[in-house]
Amino acid sequence: MAGVILFVSIAVANLETVLREEKEDRIRVIPVDIVTNMENGEKIKSVYYLPKIKIYPTNILYPIKILRDKLWLSLMTDSCKKSKLLMLIADKQMAENDAISADEAVDKLIEAWDLCPDNRLQINKVAVAYRQMTGIMRKYLTANEKIKKFIESKKAITN
Repeated sequence: MAGVILFVSIAVANLETVLREEKEDRIRVIPVDIVTNMENGEKIKSVYYLPKIKIYPTNILYPIKILRDKLWLSLMTDSCKKSKLLMLIADKQMAENDAISADEAVDKLIEAWDLCPDNRLQINKVAVAYRQMTGIMRKYLTANEKIKKFIESKKAITN
């Protein structure tokens, strides 16, 4: 029981720190170049920043991070603040550059949209960044398929 109380206390303190750092723009350090194609053919370039990642899905502590994130979300009572927290968690998952995390990030973005109409302009910007990032992930998948075919073809020759 003492361990649970300690975990919750640390998670709450950590949430306050993260929210303060997010407000001060100290978390988002990974630039993602965004190109928006306008209807008139013009291309507008901008930069969206993802948060730095400390614990990746391959880390043994990752399940604790997920539990902490769920606790954070359960502690948020204001729907607009919860929407912003969902966007931050979604951005962290996108920054992990992991297909499963990316899928969960999109789910969180959709949930954030439903929670707070005031955040929809920011969510639109995030969605554009995610679309471009998942396009890059698709290229990795294509490269993975190519390398698999290459390896298989070389196995056939060497056997």
